[in-house]
Amino acid sequence: MNKENKRGELTTQQIVAITILIVSFIVILFLLFRLNLGEETTKELCRNSVLLKSKSIFPEEAIQLKCYRNYKCVTFDGSCEGLNNPEVAKVENQEEIYNEIAEEMTDCWYVFGEGKVDYIGNSITELTRNNYCSICSQISFDNSLTEIEGIDGSISKDGLYQYLQNNKIQGQDFTYLEYLLGTNDLEKIKADYASQAKTSSISFGEIPIGKQSFVVMGITSNLEAYKWIGAGAVAGTVAGAIIGTFTPVGWIAGAVILGVATATAAGGATEIDALTGIEIGGITVKGIGIDNQFLSPTLIEAESEKFKALNCEEILTFS
Repeated sequence: MNKENKRGELTTQQIVAITILIVSFIVILFLLFRLNLGEETTKELCRNSVLLKSKSIFPEEAIQLKCYRNYKCVTFDGSCEGLNNPEVAKVENQEEIYNEIAEEMTDCWYVFGEGKVDYIGNSITELTRNNYCSICSQISFDNSLTEIEGIDGSISKDGLYQYLQNNKIQGQDFTYLEYLLGTNDLEKIKADYASQAKTSSISFGEIPIGKQSFVVMGITSNLEAYKWIGAGAVAGTVAGAIIGTFTPVGWIAGAVILGVATATAAGGATEIDALTGIEIGGITVKGIGIDNQFLSPTLIEAESEKFKALNCEEILTFS
């Protein structure tokens, strides 16, 4: 009897131990999904490789960036077409759509050093300034979003930038726009670029529904022989503009304005493309403490002519 009771007692202890292990495993899995620790690890992996590459003696070769594109589907009803196994973000209104995009943009700016890190450096083989882009996110905007009030065939990017202006990053005392551009004066930005494009109004364009868009940012190579004209820009703030679907060598601090045919080298007249209108395709900022210029994270239709107009020499992120 004593031996049988002892065996029964040991069996009970084993059951309790197994139960505790199972419950602990479930709790750990819940925390992993709840806190999204895998994504945080991916972000920190990218940021750490950016910082390491910036400190390398030979940054072009010694250290490779370990930055991977994030795939996300923004949807109203939970369905998603066009992407395989993306992160699904279910939204109920335009504000939530803008928040999803804003978070992707700020993550992109963070992992690539917030305009403070030269992770390209000088290349012995380069004779001109080159633009290096990083596609941080590929976002599919599901057709079900048309069921949201106020959304038809597209989403207003002007509404997105107003959201960036009016909302602070969670846990911070500054807005998304201040973090990304160094200024919160959205109206001045638009007025300045409208003036330079010789038009009475200008917009950021539209986000197409049922298609995919990139959250993309970029950096120029730093060559002493090709100093950029900053037009008096304060570090991290906006100044000047690039006008045209054709960008000159390297981005000048300011805006990439799409839908304008620029004057030729011989001095031809500027003509407005009535088909595309005039829109700000992206805003560039001067680096903080470094000579590089940066294309601030922007949302642009994937593989479109507008994306090609950014004149990216190379894509640094892995798909």
